[in-house]
Amino acid sequence: MPTEPHRETCHTPHKTVRHTFCRACHACCSVLVDIEDGVATAVRGNRDSPLYQGFCCIKGQHYADQCNHPTRLLHSLKRQVDGSYRPLPVQQAIDEIGDKLLAIRERHGPRAIAAYIGTFGSTSSSANTLLSSALMDAIGSPMNFSSNTIDQPGKFVAAALFGEWMAPSNNFAEADVVMLIGLNPLVSMSGGMPHTNPGRHLTAALKRGMQLLVIDPRRSETARRATIHLQSAPGCDVLILAAMLRTIIADDLIDRDFVAAHTRGLAALQAAVAPFTPERVAREAGVDAATLIDMAHTFARAGKGVATAGTGPNMSGNTTLLEYLVRCLNTVCGRWARAGERVIEPGTLSEFIQPRAQAMDPRPEWAYGFGEPLVRGLANTAAGLPTAALPDEILRQDEGRVRALISHGGNPVSVWPDQIKTLAAYEALELSVQIDLRMSASASCSDYVIAARHPLEMPGISLVHEFMSSYAPGFGTVAPWAQYTDAVVEPPKDSDVIEDWRFFYRLAQRMGLPLTVKPILWAGESATAPWPLDMQHEPDTEALFEQITRNARVPLAEVKRHPGGAIFDEPAVHVAAAEPGWQGRLDLGNAQMMALLAQQLERATTALEAHPYRLISRRQINVLNSTGHELPGQTHGKAYNPAYLHPLDLAALGVDAGARIRIRSARADITAIAEADNNLRRGTVSMTHGWGDRLDPSLDISEVGSSTARLIANDVDYEPFTGLPRMSNIPVSVQAL
Repeated sequence: MPTEPHRETCHTPHKTVRHTFCRACHACCSVLVDIEDGVATAVRGNRDSPLYQGFCCIKGQHYADQCNHPTRLLHSLKRQVDGSYRPLPVQQAIDEIGDKLLAIRERHGPRAIAAYIGTFGSTSSSANTLLSSALMDAIGSPMNFSSNTIDQPGKFVAAALFGEWMAPSNNFAEADVVMLIGLNPLVSMSGGMPHTNPGRHLTAALKRGMQLLVIDPRRSETARRATIHLQSAPGCDVLILAAMLRTIIADDLIDRDFVAAHTRGLAALQAAVAPFTPERVAREAGVDAATLIDMAHTFARAGKGVATAGTGPNMSGNTTLLEYLVRCLNTVCGRWARAGERVIEPGTLSEFIQPRAQAMDPRPEWAYGFGEPLVRGLANTAAGLPTAALPDEILRQDEGRVRALISHGGNPVSVWPDQIKTLAAYEALELSVQIDLRMSASASCSDYVIAARHPLEMPGISLVHEFMSSYAPGFGTVAPWAQYTDAVVEPPKDSDVIEDWRFFYRLAQRMGLPLTVKPILWAGESATAPWPLDMQHEPDTEALFEQITRNARVPLAEVKRHPGGAIFDEPAVHVAAAEPGWQGRLDLGNAQMMALLAQQLERATTALEAHPYRLISRRQINVLNSTGHELPGQTHGKAYNPAYLHPLDLAALGVDAGARIRIRSARADITAIAEADNNLRRGTVSMTHGWGDRLDPSLDISEVGSSTARLIANDVDYEPFTGLPRMSNIPVSVQAL
């Protein structure tokens, strides 16, 4: 009898769409996730969102690919004696790590244990930073580091030296002028314009007449839309700001009422900027003096506006002085909210603090140099402990050295300055732990690798998005948005992954340590008391969120009623009048900053013969630091970071686009793949940081990229306040291979 033909059972996939928000960065874009049989298949912007209006950058669009990538870690790993890794249950890893940390603390004291949290660790869950900090407090170690001090730490130190206005700066929605110093928010989604669909916001603002001023060595995507663009030489931002301040003061364009009522030190500032004539600075910076003056006049004469600086200028050697002068510029032009004005972007889930039209006095004792001293005389700062000092703290040849490191949501081997020393530090550690989604460069150097849940597999609140408006003038968006999300998918079957914060909680349990959570504010003083956690009964994430948001303007329960997020205009927030008898003043003439400014006149701007080029940093829209390199669709198949040069520079070097070149600094050299960019100033090399794996000769740069961190020495040409070495505007030579 003939057999029946084989018939496959027809399976109809179960498809759903879920609301969530992207946690690839601080923008927290409201998105929709297509789910098929419990697996996220696509992520797209939510067109019904009144704030984001369907915006979601390429990083968010590939969020499902990151969650499902075949190289994603689904089990924690332990390094073996031969250097290989074997899987082990996450709880066993926690038990072993806890026992090792106890032994290290017993032998060498709590200071021997350090923690580092990167950008992804702080954006993926609002509970991560709180629990990591609580664990370090319980251990008794002050050695708690973050990516904040290798990006723009001068923002916090300058605020402490200058004082703070206790209400927001002018908002983008009402701005007549916006000045961006080394910022490209159309790519970075950060600062100077709303991170919530920046292109749409910029188009609308320019249409209503806002003027966009940009200072940048590159004719970036944002600079191409500027009203005025100063394409200056790298590292000249401080000089240009000083010349602008001189022009505005000399031409009597300052807001005299605001300056008289709320500041001190104008005479000292005026004397300090006097030598910075537009003509002299224009020669140094390679720009037109008349255009510089026009930019200063345009900024000062506008009704409302704001100036803000980005990562590149902050990494160019003078982060604190740069940010101090940005505050001076905003202040002499009166670019702060006044009594009675409605606050356009009040916090929603963050702790509510009443804005007031008054100045908080400088807090120089809080700026830098407090707490236990580190190497090179560095110490704690308003931005946190200087991360650039941590490799040296590990490599110290005395009993006080750091012996254990927990790295969470970051990738030190790829992003810390001085990769050579960072790798040596990893070799010297007695215990290294990496919490990660993949086998990153740092994971491949660690003793234990903890496999973490992807954000799509965790609940979340859009808290980090709200902190941007208090991060610095010019950051934030144009409406009080908030969103809560459940986990929209479960981890893959048979995986053993953990929410990051639970790792710290269970580690404390294993070590027998109680945890007390302290609220974290980026500005103002918290009224929320620290709260102890129940160490016998592990809380769930939502319970933590309830505690974190208990003093919010809008209850978390109300936010949950809107699955796709919402704008929460009510209750409205207005700037209150100053308290009776308030005497606080902003300091325009801090003596240390004025002395440092005077030294800039003696700077040598002539390129050294051995290193005639300047390597400057840039952002790529498809990756964030070291995250996203492994996704071919997200990187468009280009798994490296090109070295961009002006076409005429490539021709002079005899180099074709796509050829390999050697870039050499005083510290080391790297090989990179050249590409042409006629938007650059001649004499510059523009590269994205955060690429390049550890020093493995079997890995080709076309597969992993080139590490600009190798070109940096962390103990040479560093800023004394924050310890930040020069990570952009690096003197280099370029040579064809």
